[in-house]
Amino acid sequence: MKRQEREGLEQAVQQIEREKPRWRASQVEKELEARLPVAYGAWAEETPRLRSRLRAVQRWRSGARGRDAGRGVRQLFPYVWPIGDRQRKEMEPEHQVSPVLATGSWRLFLYNCGPEVVRDVRVSLDRTPLDYAPSILTGRFQEVHWQRIDAIRAQCLSEDGARSSTHLFRVDFVVSRGTRQAFLEGELTLHNLQGWIHFAGRDGRGRELE
Repeated sequence: MKRQEREGLEQAVQQIEREKPRWRASQVEKELEARLPVAYGAWAEETPRLRSRLRAVQRWRSGARGRDAGRGVRQLFPYVWPIGDRQRKEMEPEHQVSPVLATGSWRLFLYNCGPEVVRDVRVSLDRTPLDYAPSILTGRFQEVHWQRIDAIRAQCLSEDGARSSTHLFRVDFVVSRGTRQAFLEGELTLHNLQGWIHFAGRDGRGRELE
C-alpha cells in the first residue's frame, strides 16, 4: 500500500481514539473500513490476518507511527502495556475469559505491543516484586499475579462498600537485543467490586481496562 494511505490510516486511528476512547481495537478497525475504504482495502490485502491488524491499531492509538515505530532513538510508544481479560480475548480469540462479570477485569496481563521481543521482564506492584519472565514475544501476553499481594487481595474481599484505590505499577525490561534498558510506570486503579478499571502511565497515556 502507498505511504500516504498508511499515514491516513494512522491519523484516522488517532482521531477515532479522541472521539471514542472507550472503543476496543476491533471497533476501531471496523470504523477504519467505513471511513477510509480504499486505504483500508489496501491495508487488509497487505495484512490479511485480523490479529496483525489489531496489533497495528493498538500501536497507532498509543502513538506509534509507521512500520518502523519505536526503532528510532526516541521511544514513541510503550513496548508493553497492561490489559484486561476481555481485551486479551479481542486479540486472542482462543483465550478463555473469566465467567465473573465486572466492568473492569479481575485478571491482568502484560501485552507486548512493540515491534520486538522484550527480555528480562520484571513486574512490580506498589514497589513489591511480583513477576518475572525471561522474555515476552511480540504480540504475546504475560499474566500479572497481583493476588500475591495480601493487602490488595484483602481490599477486594472487604465488605466496607464500593471504593477505588490506585497502585503503582512498574515494568522493567530490556530491548534492542539486550542492549538497552527500558521501563513502563504508572498507576493502576482497582475498584473492589469491579476489578482493575484503568491504567494511567507517567507519560500521560492512559486506557481503561476491560
